[in-house]
Amino acid sequence: MKDSITRFVILVSAIAVCGVFSASVHPVCANEVDVLSLDECIDIALKGNPEIGIAWESFNKSKSMLLLNYGRLMPRFTVDFYTGHRFYGPSSVQYDAQGRPVRSDGFDYEDYTLRISSDMIFYSGGRNIHNIRSAMNNRDASREDLMYRKDLISAKVIRAYYDLVRSKMLLHVQRDAMEQAKQSLDRTEALLEVGSATRADVLKARVLHSNTRLNMIKARNAVVLAREELVNVLNIRDGRTIDVDTTMVIEYIEPDTESEISFALANRSDLKSLEHSVKSTSASISAARGGYLPTIGASFGYLWNDRTMADDLNFFKEEYTWSITGFISLNIFDRFETSSSVKSAKADRRIAEYNLESAKLNAIKEVKSIIFSLREAKERISVASETVEQAMEDVRLAEERYRVGAGTMLETIDAQVALTQAKADVIDAKCDYLIAFADLSRATGRRVKR
Repeated sequence: MKDSITRFVILVSAIAVCGVFSASVHPVCANEVDVLSLDECIDIALKGNPEIGIAWESFNKSKSMLLLNYGRLMPRFTVDFYTGHRFYGPSSVQYDAQGRPVRSDGFDYEDYTLRISSDMIFYSGGRNIHNIRSAMNNRDASREDLMYRKDLISAKVIRAYYDLVRSKMLLHVQRDAMEQAKQSLDRTEALLEVGSATRADVLKARVLHSNTRLNMIKARNAVVLAREELVNVLNIRDGRTIDVDTTMVIEYIEPDTESEISFALANRSDLKSLEHSVKSTSASISAARGGYLPTIGASFGYLWNDRTMADDLNFFKEEYTWSITGFISLNIFDRFETSSSVKSAKADRRIAEYNLESAKLNAIKEVKSIIFSLREAKERISVASETVEQAMEDVRLAEERYRVGAGTMLETIDAQVALTQAKADVIDAKCDYLIAFADLSRATGRRVKR
């Protein structure tokens, strides 16, 4: 009996231990981490970003306005049918064909009416055609604006993505620096015990170790903030934790400033959108001037009416009429409506032209600034990479000199700090280059490269 109880207790304990071990080994089941590539991040952002949604709906709205203006070239056609019960009071006197009164009291009857009508404008001073041209340019402007919004969001995602990559890699650098400082502290304390180091050296090593621990705290916080920024850009609201791949592939280019500016002025979507806006306002001026010209059109109408009346009231039992008419209309005085519309349209065109010119100047400035940043980042990568190699050798020599008593702890600390900074400089320069590369694609009107 005792053996059975003992075996049962052992079995239950083993199951409990396995359950605890399984929970400790697989904690991510409660909150899984999705490692996303740059392409996946951009796709998520483009699908869920509200700015893209607004731009898309504006494009749909512009298409519907174009359809509306096309419809104005076509005839209007309506069909109406109604029925009702009519009542006539006693004062209503009806007369027969010979003019004799047939009823002097009130009566009522059912009434059925069918009306068909159509009208069409053949000429409106050119307003319909120019309104169509204006609507077409508005549609094209909205489409280009949608494309530019997508490029802006893509560039924003790339910036947030590489900022997270930067923060994660800087965290690794700080972790290595903290481990190196801890090793240096342990080595210095060991040398102190054998009399080969001073207490001042130990204090310097402890200060370095404490500083690296503080930097680790800042680096961890930077990773959290960068991840939250990326989540916000991606518009993720399901509470999942995301991560990114820290692999960086750099494609070095040497852009020509004048060529890039010329390409940008010819291909940027926001500039194309503004150019279409200028064309749209020009067409609006022509449409407004149509108010000075006559309007020519025609209409058709058909009316059928039937009444259910008493047997002795057989007049007006069923009747119909139809008509075809043409008309010409000219506003002699429209209370300054046309002249005001023309002046307003001209002002809109000037505003659109000023906006286009301002956007071109900003585009030129932006392209130049990005090219400068791109070249600077490229040079920084080269210099910082060389500095890392030199700093690693300096750390090795400083530690060796200190070990044999030919150097000081301060020299070793300076060498370690310089190595950490050099590694961080390489990471910063690479991330800045990739961000500038994406910004240049967007600023010149190319699709943002992922």
